[in-house]
Amino acid sequence: MSSIPIDRIRTLAADPDFIVAVDVLYAALDARITARQPRCINRGLCCHFATFGHKLFVTPVELAYFIAKSEVRPTADTDSESCPYHVDGRCTTRDGRPTGCRIFFCEQVSQAWQSPETEAILDEIKTLHARFDVPYAYVEWLHALRLICETEAPPPT
Repeated sequence: MSSIPIDRIRTLAADPDFIVAVDVLYAALDARITARQPRCINRGLCCHFATFGHKLFVTPVELAYFIAKSEVRPTADTDSESCPYHVDGRCTTRDGRPTGCRIFFCEQVSQAWQSPETEAILDEIKTLHARFDVPYAYVEWLHALRLICETEAPPPT
């Protein structure tokens, strides 16, 4: 699996210009998705990756934004390959959720637009990687969370 630039991710998570840039990107993405009127018909079953039969992949830009926007700290708690932020049927990190979480809907009518939308947004995310000088990588979500947690600086004593 690819490694990720953890120090750069942490720096970006504290950069107001970076946060605004991703806010703008995700606002446009969310508006396009809302205009399509998709429905969540499985109520978070897709967050149980192993059971649902898929994986979520993220980039360093998405990880930095997740850290910046999430009120909960990244966790390596990955009980049986499920998203640790899916709690009691709800996403506890909705504002900072990665692109795949924003785009994926399992209803059949949504399948036609998801791949083109994903490719388009990944191109925009790659542009942000270049703009903010962060190496591009595409890493499985739970693996990335583990890496971030394993390298987390200890609290000051």
